[in-house]
Amino acid sequence: MNPTRRRTTAALSLALALIVAAGLTGCTEPAATEAASAAPSASATPRSDPDATLWSISSTEEALGLDDPDVQALQQVVALHSGASDNRSPATVAESVAAEETYFTPLFTEKLAAQGYRDAVVAMYDDADLTIEQTGVAWLRSTIDADRLHATVGFESLFAIVEASEGYLHELDVDLGAEFAQPREYSLTKVDGVWLIDDISKGPLRKSAEPTP
Repeated sequence: MNPTRRRTTAALSLALALIVAAGLTGCTEPAATEAASAAPSASATPRSDPDATLWSISSTEEALGLDDPDVQALQQVVALHSGASDNRSPATVAESVAAEETYFTPLFTEKLAAQGYRDAVVAMYDDADLTIEQTGVAWLRSTIDADRLHATVGFESLFAIVEASEGYLHELDVDLGAEFAQPREYSLTKVDGVWLIDDISKGPLRKSAEPTP
């Protein structure tokens, strides 16, 4: 395997596999509020059943409506972050990784930096001449702790490969335009009244244009 192929494979493993970073932080002043206005927005309206709620208080299972202020704030953060992470090209990848970080706690940003996340993602998109575009978001079961300071948000992101090298497509065994779905779970903590992501878990990719039922 040549060095470029090894680097692309390693980047793919880091960027699309399960990402786990432990710990919460609430002692640093976040800069996410101002930066959010410059970050890319989500490309699709999340799907939901208007007659049912997927949100609840974790300890009591009390249902929370979509008009709950924390539910609205959490959905916004998750949608904006997924919009930044799932709309990328070689020309925009560095900017999109920087946009991602505006939604992270400082400790989570440091954890990913120690893993070489930024360099790995940029290398993957450059080496594979890769462009992806988000085509949808589907919410899954999500909870907020009773103290309203911690939350776990489940959703599935749908995205398509718009451009990619022949080698990359062969490596994934897909054609150009292939759509993928990926279940994700975000852990968030409220820092000075702002919800920030402190952990991300990503499930396996599957070739599909539709969310999990």
